[in-house]
Amino acid sequence: MSEPILEVESLKVAYGRVQAVRDVSFTVPEGGLVALVGANGAGKSSVLAAVSGLMRPGSGRIRFGGEDITRRPAHRRIAAGLVLVPEGRQILGTLTVAENLLLGAHRRRRVAAPESEMYDLFPVLAERRALPAGSLSGGEQQMLAIARAMIARPRVVLLDEPSMGLAPKMVDEVFAVIEKIRASGVTVVLVEQNARRALRAADTGHVLETGEIAHSGPASELLQDPRVVKAYLGVE
Repeated sequence: MSEPILEVESLKVAYGRVQAVRDVSFTVPEGGLVALVGANGAGKSSVLAAVSGLMRPGSGRIRFGGEDITRRPAHRRIAAGLVLVPEGRQILGTLTVAENLLLGAHRRRRVAAPESEMYDLFPVLAERRALPAGSLSGGEQQMLAIARAMIARPRVVLLDEPSMGLAPKMVDEVFAVIEKIRASGVTVVLVEQNARRALRAADTGHVLETGEIAHSGPASELLQDPRVVKAYLGVE
C-alpha cells in the first residue's frame, strides 16, 4: 500500500449551530481511489469543502503530501496540486470551452497540461472548444468541469457528485473518465450518491451517516456488506 498523500484527522465542520461533519478521519494512499458515499445530507460534500479549502473546519487536521494544510487558503491548495471538481459543475457559461480550460490552468501554469491533451481525453470538448460553455449539455458541462481540473495536472482530484442529474449513458462516460484519471496515476477522492458505481470504481470506501463515518473498508467488501446493501445499494 502506498503512503498516504492525503490525511484527514478528527475533522469537524459546522454551518452555524448545525454540525455537518463530526470527527471524520480517513487517509488516501497516493494513486488510490477512495469513495465517500452516503445519503443526501450525510456530510460528504462538506468534507470535500473543508479538504479543498472552501470551508474552514471547526477542528481537526488536514495533511497533504505530508504538510499540514488545515489553515491554508484554497488557492494555495490548488497551486500545490489539490483540485476540486465542485458539485453542480460551476463552469462559466458565458466563456468558451477553451477559456474555461485556460482558467483551470491558471494556478498551475508551470506544470499545466496543454489544451490538446484535454481534447484527447475529452473529444467532445474539442468539437465545441469555441462555443460558450453554457450551450453544452449537462453531461458535456460535467466533462468540461473535470477537464478544467485535470488541465492543472493535479496530484489529487476531489470529485463532488460527478454523476448527479446525468442520463445513464453519460454516467457511464463519466465513470469511464474517472477510470482513465486513476489509471494515469492521479489520486482520486470521489463523493457520490450512486454508491454502487462509486464503490465498484474505488479501492476503499467510507460510508457517512449524519456527519460520521459509519462503515469503512475495502470497497469490494462494502459492496457485500448486508448493512450497506440494505441502506444504500438495494437490489440490482
